[in-house]
Amino acid sequence: MKVSKKLLGIAFGVFTVASVFAAKPKAKTVKVGVCGASNDHWKAVQYVLNEQNAGIKIELVEFSAYNLPNEALNSGEIQLNAFQHKAFLNNDAAKNGYKLTVIGDTLIAPLTLYSKKYKSLDAIKQAAGKNGTNSVKSGALKFAIPSDGTNLSRGIKLLETAGLIEVNPAAGYTPEMKDITKLVYNVEVVPQTANTLPQTLNDYAGATINGTYAIPTGLVPSRDGLIIEKQSDKGDNPYVNIVVARTADKDNPVYQTILKAHQSQLVAEYMLGKFKEAFFPAYKYNQPTADQIVATIKKVDAAIKW
Repeated sequence: MKVSKKLLGIAFGVFTVASVFAAKPKAKTVKVGVCGASNDHWKAVQYVLNEQNAGIKIELVEFSAYNLPNEALNSGEIQLNAFQHKAFLNNDAAKNGYKLTVIGDTLIAPLTLYSKKYKSLDAIKQAAGKNGTNSVKSGALKFAIPSDGTNLSRGIKLLETAGLIEVNPAAGYTPEMKDITKLVYNVEVVPQTANTLPQTLNDYAGATINGTYAIPTGLVPSRDGLIIEKQSDKGDNPYVNIVVARTADKDNPVYQTILKAHQSQLVAEYMLGKFKEAFFPAYKYNQPTADQIVATIKKVDAAIKW
C-alpha cells in the first residue's frame, strides 16, 4: 500500500507531539506531616519548587496530636514530617524505637525577653546591681519564665545569654531551676504559666515569652524585645524545628531538594512576614526590607492556592 508523504508528515507530527507530552514526567507527590495551623510557609516552599521545575508536589498531612506524625513517618504513611524540634524528636524516637533522622533545620519559634520597665539590658543591669551568689537578695528584680518543661529550660538559657545569671554547663540545653549556679546581678527567676506572661509583664522587671503568646498582645520581638533566642552558631540548639525523614531515606535526593527549597531566601521572607516574627528562619538568610516581604507574600499567595 502506498502512503503519501503528506500522511507520513501528519503521522510524524502527531508522534512528535505525543512524544513531547509523554516525556514530561508526572510531578512526584511527597506527603509531609504537620501539626497546628501555622504551616503556610510550605506554600512558599512549593513556589520555589515550581520555579525550579523540580517536579515535586508537596501534600501536607495534618495531624491533631504531636504523638502521631512520627508514628506515621516511621510506618511509611508519610514521607517527611516538619512539626517538632530536635529535643522532641530525640525523646519520641528513643521512647518508641523509631528510626528517624533529621535532614535539616527549618525555623525557630523563639522566646524573647520583654520588659515594660526597662529599655535595654544595660538599664536592667544598672538597676539590679551585682549579686554574685546563688541566693536571692533583698530588692532583687524579678524575671518571669515559662513554667513548663522545655520552655522553662529555654527561659533560663535566655537569661543566661543576657548575662543576668550563670548556669551549670553540665545541664546543657535543659537546665532546671536548681542548675542556676550564680545570680550575676541581683535578680530573681520566677516560673509562671506560659500563657499568662503577657498579661502579667507589668508585674515583673521582665519576662521571657514565646511569640505564640506575645505577638497576639501586640508585642513585636524585633521592636520590643531586649534579646531574642537564636539558633546557635554550631547548629546544636535542640529547640530548632526540623524536617525529618526515615533514617533509610535521609539522603533521598527528592527530600534534599525539598529541604534546600525550604532553606531559601524566599521562604525566609515569607515566613518573617506571614507569621509576624512568631517564627524566624533557622538558617542563613539576608534580612529583607518590609517591601520585599510584602511582595513575596503577594506573589506566593497568588500563585499557590491551598
